[in-house]
Amino acid sequence: MKLLDQLHQLIDQHIYEHRDIAFYEAKLGLKPKYLSKVFKKADIAPPCQILIDRQLQESQQLLLDTDLSIKEIAFKLGFEDPYYFSRLFKEKTAMSPSQYREVEQ
Repeated sequence: MKLLDQLHQLIDQHIYEHRDIAFYEAKLGLKPKYLSKVFKKADIAPPCQILIDRQLQESQQLLLDTDLSIKEIAFKLGFEDPYYFSRLFKEKTAMSPSQYREVEQ
């Protein structure tokens, strides 16, 4: 789906600056909530989930490639609560961020 590809490209370009789906909808020239409606009809994950999944992918890379603390990574990716970030990370990977860093290096 072209719209999904465009969203992925924009998220990759702006992952550190913009964490609100409304920004991406505006960049795509769409009305608010439009992406959610289209993706739901096409049985695609909600845009907010796509953004979170991409943030978690990026966090995995940062855990391996940098010496940033888990808290710094969480803030860098727009998570206001590092504990929430850690819980979400563990939910998706079955490891805490610190365990991931130890096991993967």
